[in-house]
Amino acid sequence: DRNRERDILLLLIMFYRFYCLISFMKIITTFIEVSILNLHFFSIKSYGFDKIRNMWKIIRLIPTLIVAYVFLIFPAIAFKRWTTPSYRYRMIRRAVNLVFPMLHIDLNVEHPEYLKTKEPYLIVSNHHGMLDPYLTIHLMEQPLRFVSKKDVRYFPIFGDATAAIDAIFIDRKDIRSQVRAFIKMKESLARKETRWVIYPEGTRNKQLSQPMLPFKPGSFKHAMDTQTTILPMVAFGFHRPIDTHIHMRRYPVQVDFLPPITPAMYAGKTTQEVADMIQAQMQIRSLPMIEKDKVLTAAINKKR
Repeated sequence: DRNRERDILLLLIMFYRFYCLISFMKIITTFIEVSILNLHFFSIKSYGFDKIRNMWKIIRLIPTLIVAYVFLIFPAIAFKRWTTPSYRYRMIRRAVNLVFPMLHIDLNVEHPEYLKTKEPYLIVSNHHGMLDPYLTIHLMEQPLRFVSKKDVRYFPIFGDATAAIDAIFIDRKDIRSQVRAFIKMKESLARKETRWVIYPEGTRNKQLSQPMLPFKPGSFKHAMDTQTTILPMVAFGFHRPIDTHIHMRRYPVQVDFLPPITPAMYAGKTTQEVADMIQAQMQIRSLPMIEKDKVLTAAINKKR
């Protein structure tokens, strides 16, 4: 019987490795297709040393991403039914931390003391790039969840990583999908079981030197209904590590956590008033970050 159990276990391991191999081949194939179609890597006009140098910042991530997927992300998503959210979050955070050094980032975090509390709160952040959620995961030891657009679920590697920590994916064209998603978030906030991260701008703001996009007041409704503390987070510079048009030796990234907004501070206000208040605070903080980024970038370029 023991030999039979061992044979069955070895057979399962073999199938697992075979599945991983097929998955990695699919991931690499998809990655190459995206590079060709969206980045125009083989465009005659743009082909050259600069293009190859800038593409290298993405290509060099592939081996580390594969290792992270094999040993951390895939087990977390494959055995999701039998593991706890906190365990899966630790696995995904380890994967993020494994890849992080490959991004060549100089991270400057202000007011990290606001992260020491274990209180479940709603984190609201500005949004510049697709990697923004993983910056938050890198900074947060306590488990958190996201509300994300459904397209993210189909991204190679990143989709599984996001799904493993119980992110909710919404269809922006389907109002019912959005309502169901935010109801789930409201129920979770009411149970005080975990932290949530939202991007109230609703989409990425590609005008990096311009003011933030208007905050959607509905983003704050469920936090206010459940008397949840809101923690504003302002980030700048994390879009550059995978931007093929930007090449630097190091990439300065700034993060600042503003003082938490407790239920007493938004009592009696409408969602629009709360959205405007938080946006104003975050906008004021972002302006000096943009100026400081110019100094940090100049210092890095001077060392080249």
